[in-house]
Amino acid sequence: MSAKIPREDSVSTAHSRDLLRQARQRFTQQQIAAHVGKDVKTVRRWEKGETPCPAMLDATLRELLSGSERAVGTPARFRFVDLFAGIGGIRLGFEAHGGECVFTSEWNPFSNKTYLENHGDRHAITGDITVVPAADIPDHDVLLAGFPCQPFSIAGVSKKNALGRPHGFECTTQGTLFFDVARIIAEKRPAAFLLENVKNLLSHDRGRTFDVILQVLRDELGYDVHYRVIDGRHFTPQHRERIIIAGFREPAAFTWDALALPDEGPRLASILHRTDGTEPLLPADGDRFFDHRARRVQPKYT
Repeated sequence: MSAKIPREDSVSTAHSRDLLRQARQRFTQQQIAAHVGKDVKTVRRWEKGETPCPAMLDATLRELLSGSERAVGTPARFRFVDLFAGIGGIRLGFEAHGGECVFTSEWNPFSNKTYLENHGDRHAITGDITVVPAADIPDHDVLLAGFPCQPFSIAGVSKKNALGRPHGFECTTQGTLFFDVARIIAEKRPAAFLLENVKNLLSHDRGRTFDVILQVLRDELGYDVHYRVIDGRHFTPQHRERIIIAGFREPAAFTWDALALPDEGPRLASILHRTDGTEPLLPADGDRFFDHRARRVQPKYT
């Protein structure tokens, strides 16, 4: 007997129902109804499975879950800063738990453009963090920093060796940016921080680079520090190992062992535009990315 392959629209509905269950852990049916523009009875029927979740619900619920709780009238639970922010990926997780971003630093103009499209910040994005006095940064509870990884990555070290250039902390343009993170932590003393870098940071310069980082965070700044290498394959269709460093101003009952990771992350097909006619038409996008008549991604995109 051959296995029955689920229809793609059924899979989409299942995803939406799962997102709805996540949303109901934080929001009431009334709040969800107001966000998606439906009445409470409709949300109740979706939740009970009496009515299939529409295609539009997936994106709308993701927006609700990734946004601050302030969007539905709940005050922010904590304030955080987003350093070396890229396009704002780390920020999403902290906003999903009720945090408010009060300061952003990223010097790449293309990343800034995408960041603003993603988050629509009320505050301006600060460029070069090295020229910003730590005292000028708003007070915050959590500091986030994906400080530049090129000086420590395998590819980055190989390239710099080939060019005869310094790497690690000897790389004055990027490697020393960790110390800008440290000076801000020293000045503002946030309750916690989360730092992210490549796995090779652990072994760079035979482990001496990471020893210096731990010495600064633990001995000089006095934080309770925990770290773990996590593979992005649990969350994205890509093998991408990163070291995550969590620090707490006061000793914390924290252990990375308590982190439950999904066994299987999403497949690449699950995030690509569908070409079988089931691609949802989002009013905000129209045919910008996908030609719904020709059922194909617009030619200028891969």
